[in-house]
Amino acid sequence: MDVDGLGDKIVDQLVENKLTLDPADLYSLTVDQLAGLERLAGKSAQNLVDALEKSKHTTLERFLYALGIGQVGETTAQRLASHYGSLNAIMSATEEGLQSVADVGPVVAASIHTFFRQPHNIAVIEKLRQAGIAWSEETSEPVDMELSLTGKTFVLTGTLSTMNRDDARHRLRKLGAKVTGSVSKRTDYVVVGADAGSKADKAATLGVKMVNEQEFLRLLGENQ
Repeated sequence: MDVDGLGDKIVDQLVENKLTLDPADLYSLTVDQLAGLERLAGKSAQNLVDALEKSKHTTLERFLYALGIGQVGETTAQRLASHYGSLNAIMSATEEGLQSVADVGPVVAASIHTFFRQPHNIAVIEKLRQAGIAWSEETSEPVDMELSLTGKTFVLTGTLSTMNRDDARHRLRKLGAKVTGSVSKRTDYVVVGADAGSKADKAATLGVKMVNEQEFLRLLGENQ
């Protein structure tokens, strides 16, 4: 769900202190509850509550990816959203029907179908929607896998002047690229904006290609 400030160590504390029993519990956390955790005193606790509130406004493909369905990565989630157009349609799809989605074979179809037949998963999804998670089911766009960035993995760091990070992810995915949150040897490009953080340092250490905003726009075909 791309919640700023919700890292692994914070999640570990939430689980250990039984403040969250499932993902939907995140959306009922209060500033007072969070302020008692390590690394979250005062302003940081408020910032996390604000980030959780902001994350309620999402997209169908992001929500699908965030559910953690086995075999469903970001690109598959986007294809499912584009093909079916609504969560209810995906949840009720048969294994055979799911295989009509591009690159969804029997194994992936079985994983998706099984996930949406488990009562616990359905209960958590309903709880998330009751917490206010919502999206427009008319905005998903298909990925054209013949386009220029198919198979390329990008990481974004820093602030871009021409678009926000959600827009940058969306444009990359439309061109077939994969966008991840961490730099590794498998990363093809790190897009470096203003006030870039440690991801740029790691890219330099690993020898991963870094591009500035103008170079990024050229990769998107928007600055010829």
